[in-house]
Amino acid sequence: MFSKCTQNMRLRNQMILIVSIQAFIIMSYVLAYNMIHLSLLNVYFSDTSNHLYKDSSNRIQQNIIKLYRSYFDKVFYLNGNTLISFHRLYHHTKKQVVLQNNLTINEQFQMPYGGINPIPDPLRIIKGYGNFDISYCFMCYSNLSSYSQPKTIDELVGIKMQEQVQAYGQLLYQGKDINQYFFYSYIKKEKITSIYPCLNREQGIYSYKPEQRDWYIELQRNYDQTENYQNYNYTFTTPFMLFTEKKIGLSMAMPIVDEQTQLIGGVGSIFLGNEFVQEVGQSKFGFQIIYLISNEGIMIMHPYKVSNEYLPLYIFNQTITGFNQTDWEEMKKHNGSSSCPNFDIYNSSMQCRYNSVYNQEMIVGIQEIAEFKMILITLLSSQEYLEFYYKFEQELSESLQETLSLNITTLLALLILVCLCIYVLIQVLFYPIYVVQEYAKNMISQKKKKDKTIPIFIQRFMSNQVRQLLQTFKFIENKLELLSFRKTEQCAYFESLQFPQKSISFKLHLQQYQNFLTIHKLKKIKLLKMQTDQNFNQSNAQMQHKLYLRQILQLVKKANLYQSS
Repeated sequence: MFSKCTQNMRLRNQMILIVSIQAFIIMSYVLAYNMIHLSLLNVYFSDTSNHLYKDSSNRIQQNIIKLYRSYFDKVFYLNGNTLISFHRLYHHTKKQVVLQNNLTINEQFQMPYGGINPIPDPLRIIKGYGNFDISYCFMCYSNLSSYSQPKTIDELVGIKMQEQVQAYGQLLYQGKDINQYFFYSYIKKEKITSIYPCLNREQGIYSYKPEQRDWYIELQRNYDQTENYQNYNYTFTTPFMLFTEKKIGLSMAMPIVDEQTQLIGGVGSIFLGNEFVQEVGQSKFGFQIIYLISNEGIMIMHPYKVSNEYLPLYIFNQTITGFNQTDWEEMKKHNGSSSCPNFDIYNSSMQCRYNSVYNQEMIVGIQEIAEFKMILITLLSSQEYLEFYYKFEQELSESLQETLSLNITTLLALLILVCLCIYVLIQVLFYPIYVVQEYAKNMISQKKKKDKTIPIFIQRFMSNQVRQLLQTFKFIENKLELLSFRKTEQCAYFESLQFPQKSISFKLHLQQYQNFLTIHKLKKIKLLKMQTDQNFNQSNAQMQHKLYLRQILQLVKKANLYQSS
């Protein structure tokens, strides 16, 4: 097809066209090669970035949960260690009191201000807890029953111990450092309660029954469910609201046992978590929220400041937390459904829930603290997770596009350079042909300039001899031109042969020529016959021309003789 379309084109133009097509094909190939690689690399690196993103996201979430769990473990351990220390100090003090065998009670060392006895100035803080006075100077106690007269040995030992126990509060109490609110104890046998900071309950002491309080019920349950109570075991109560402070708290409680592991009382402390959450919530992982929730969904620790009518605050209070009952149910499933359409595009295995208060998708990390019947929940903005993905994808796309642009620019520059080289090469290769063409054109033009015919009116004045001589000259010139420029069949056949496209095979062309001769054999015979007839006619004409030539020669001889004479 290419040969048929270009057989009438000049060889130089054919070469330029071929090279141009080849250069276009090469450039198209390289461009398609780069585009394919670009698309493949985009897919490959997208998969890689997704894998890195998922792995990094899971690691970040695990690190966050691990970090906050370690915070809570430390706080729980320190609060529990306070209870354990009080347990040990209680028995150590009791042994020392018994060993001293001095049960003389000194009223000046007693601090019975936990009931109706007012706290003396300047040790009290007026109305420091609700409507009650408190003091951070000592751990006070109160007797919930009237002692018999005379007092028994156990009663005297219990009262005498208060001379030492009143100082334990300042030693054990950590306050805001471990979110400890109140630290208290109760001994059943002596019916003595101790509390730090010292809280003056006034008449409320008569309605205070430790056995009916949540913290004592919890430690009683703990003791009853534990076989062979040999180790310290502290547990949390369910969350409750501190009506005096209008806050949600919970108590950590631990049984106090004697040498025979018989229950003789208990020790506990009120734990508040909101301030703790606000402190540890400032993390390097970006915008996040921490919840410590009971199994029932009561918010123990949270960053919200709410009025009294919202207490107790549940996690499915959508107006405050941004989550509804369905969100809470799905969170507890660990592998629950997601409500984050944007985040789900990346097929992350992490759980995500849309938060209506913050108006963004939040990644949910959840871990149960089974021993304390609590659930730790961390919420992180999905933007923090997607930032890595977007940044990686953007840098990758920019790098690949820059590489592609550089390759295309390089190809264009090379194409222009190659075109220049091809143009120069063609000019060099075809220069001799151009010279021959120009020379032939000059010869033809010169020949045309020399071919001047004699006007007809002049030929009328010419003699017959001169007219015959001119006719003879034209005849000879035509014959010479026919002999010089006439193309034979063989010459025409060889000229019709096209430039070989792949390889040159002389045997093939010779065979084709033989076939050509065989096919056109009859035609040649006819041509020979026609030539013989033509030759016969020409012979007659030649005879006549010979007569004319003889006459011309005679005239020439006569002219020469005339000139010589």
